[in-house]
Amino acid sequence: MSTVCAVSRITGLATADVRFPTSLSLDGSDAMNPDPDYSAAYVTIHTDAADGLVGHGFVFTIGRGNDVQVAAIEALAGHLVGRDAEALLADMGGTWRELVHDSQLRWLGPEKGVMHMAIGAVVNALWDLRAKRAGRPLWQLLAAMTPEELVDLVDFRYLTDALTRDEALQILRAAEPGRAAREARLLAGGYPAYTTTPGWLGYDDDKLARLCHEAVAEGFTQIKLKVGGDLADDVRRLGIAREAVGPDVRIAVDANQRWDVGTAVSWVKELASFDLAWVEEPTSPDDVLGHAPSRAASRRCRSPPASTWPTA
Repeated sequence: MSTVCAVSRITGLATADVRFPTSLSLDGSDAMNPDPDYSAAYVTIHTDAADGLVGHGFVFTIGRGNDVQVAAIEALAGHLVGRDAEALLADMGGTWRELVHDSQLRWLGPEKGVMHMAIGAVVNALWDLRAKRAGRPLWQLLAAMTPEELVDLVDFRYLTDALTRDEALQILRAAEPGRAAREARLLAGGYPAYTTTPGWLGYDDDKLARLCHEAVAEGFTQIKLKVGGDLADDVRRLGIAREAVGPDVRIAVDANQRWDVGTAVSWVKELASFDLAWVEEPTSPDDVLGHAPSRAASRRCRSPPASTWPTA
């Protein structure tokens, strides 16, 4: 099904500040964020099209971060309101670049942080609108795009030393023959996923064990636990989790950037006996060089079977 729209203009960009007091039950708690009131800066894009469709997007924050994130989204309204909606939707790569390369807003990143998150919410809302107009789920809309259309979505400015546009085109064109089979496999078997539900740092041991058992009963083959608050606690909690899920369910851990490199290496060695699937955010995401020794030390901790995701 496809809906053809006459020329329409964006008439409004509305924001909503949505917050949940999850810190009261310590849902979402981790070593760096002990009071995570899970929140979303929500955006709705309106047009004057006769179909009445709107685009929805949001960016995840916690608590007071929503104040800043909502303001950042609203700062983008001038780039959209009054514009030809069809032109923006037809060139989503160009729309992304226009938003990201606003020099005065880019100064706040560049291309990361609050403004980048806000742009992501707005661009997601535009994708949502485009998918609704096409009458297809967004993933199928993307899956049906040609290699040329896909590479046009990518800003290769900082990628060309590793991957050029032409190289990306070659990869996508080579993968095209199997596209229908991959889509059919996805529809038949779903998309692999893991759950973090058992692993929040503030949960007591009984709740951890109960939620681990429930995760296995629901069919999950991997869970993830937050770590990094106290080493002895992490060893105890991982022991409880491993006993609850058994040897065949993967357990990943997430330190939420709590450690420096040395601490990450020594801490993960202490947890290695629990057969970790991966170690997420062991140190600052900007410490590119620091991730190399962390990864090397983690890999020395175990010899993962081919069926597991590598420790990193």
